[in-house]
Amino acid sequence: MGWLSIDPRRRLRAACSGLALVAACVSLSACGQAKGVSTGGYEADKPAEPVSTVVPIKGTESELVKFSALGAKKVGLKTAVIRREGGQKVMPYAALLYDAEGRSFTYTSPEPLTFLRKDVKVERVDGDIAVLSAGPPVGTRVVTTGADEVYGTEVGVEPE
Repeated sequence: MGWLSIDPRRRLRAACSGLALVAACVSLSACGQAKGVSTGGYEADKPAEPVSTVVPIKGTESELVKFSALGAKKVGLKTAVIRREGGQKVMPYAALLYDAEGRSFTYTSPEPLTFLRKDVKVERVDGDIAVLSAGPPVGTRVVTTGADEVYGTEVGVEPE
């Protein structure tokens, strides 16, 4: 399936995700301290705690993306739970992302401030709900706000 054959709403969402990712990287670039700048009595040369890190999962090609509490607050990370509604597995549409090839995925949160990419198959989108034909089980936490920033961290987008 080519990029142009994808539903225009999906293409628009993917484009908006990319723009949000760029904006997030620019905002996160201010999270560190400049070396040698006067900080009014604080240690200027001490490096700031990283706002996010990527940790490979041994024996797999998967990676965990971990945010500090400060990093999560700065990007406004929020989660919701995959649930069953009318006999179907659903999650917020905001938790749905697409990669460059148009494959759909979401970020699960197996523990606080820790995120893992999981593929999903979308049966249909109904307003602000994505109806899933495959994906994480009911009860799984997924990122609804800040998923673009999690993606940027995972794929190594560096702030300028």
